[in-house]
Amino acid sequence: MTMRFVRGPRACALALALAACGGTPVVHEFGGPTMGSTYVVKYLAPAPLPAVPAAVAEELAAVDAAFSNWRADSEIARANAHASIAPLPLSPRFQAVLQLALALAQATDGAFDPTVKPLSDLYRAAKADPQHRLDAAALAAAKERVDWRRVALRDGALVKARPDVQLDLDGIVAGAACDAIAVRLRALGVADFYLQVTGEVLCRGRKPDGEPWRIGVVDPTADQMGEETPIRALPLRDRALCTSGDYRNALVVDGARFHHVFDPRTGFNPTNDVVSASVLADSAAVADALGTALLVHGADGAQAIWPRLDAFVVHGALLLSPGPGGGLKQFEIAWPKDDA
Repeated sequence: MTMRFVRGPRACALALALAACGGTPVVHEFGGPTMGSTYVVKYLAPAPLPAVPAAVAEELAAVDAAFSNWRADSEIARANAHASIAPLPLSPRFQAVLQLALALAQATDGAFDPTVKPLSDLYRAAKADPQHRLDAAALAAAKERVDWRRVALRDGALVKARPDVQLDLDGIVAGAACDAIAVRLRALGVADFYLQVTGEVLCRGRKPDGEPWRIGVVDPTADQMGEETPIRALPLRDRALCTSGDYRNALVVDGARFHHVFDPRTGFNPTNDVVSASVLADSAAVADALGTALLVHGADGAQAIWPRLDAFVVHGALLLSPGPGGGLKQFEIAWPKDDA
């Protein structure tokens, strides 16, 4: 997904000043909390640019106002409270993200589904209160309200096929935030940067030494022990790398393990043994959503739908599953060689 912004006079003036000021570019870094996690921005410039943190803060605030499931006044909260089949006008930002989410839902046979909120709500409630029911009957009832084909965008408005359909775009929002921030930075004349929002990464350009940014895929077994050891690492230039996994957000109910990624088509956690799915793409929003979809599909399903993903400019996927002796098996689709 690409969010478009008009390049105003102030942005143009800053870009011209940056080009004219000379000096050796160095890495400037800042970050903070966002979306219940953190973000980090690194960018190259001869000197710190105050407009960069301001633009990033503005974008993160706008994303939160549009898509937060924890704010009663967010746009998605208003959309979910709209228990009607009458059209509900949406902001351009919301339209763009939902349109991409629906296109990816179609391409993945519904493995990524923006209407998964009833299942997500059950999981969140069970995590907050162990006495809350998270059994087959409750999941089946929630599944009845999940189907991406029951929502549509028409003339800039959300139209529901049934009033109780609700949206949850958490599986694409962090990536969409990266894409939007990248547009803002380029408009400010910043061409070389690294963005990380809640673990999803987007890089443009190169580091000061001319080398590309180098990014790792976390080893799930090390992560469970509180470490962030990469199982694979690769250079990342002008691409996004996003990972979905079942190992950071799980709980046990009546002896059964549940995690936060549901197969929207069944109402249950996926039955394949994939614990992590990483995707390389031009767009972080695309990579973010497809990480979830491929985790749901597993290796065979991912291979089957891969030809359909050409339209989304996807460059590779890496799926991890338990191997013999406590190790991990790696399944690759068009994944580049490390350090290539």
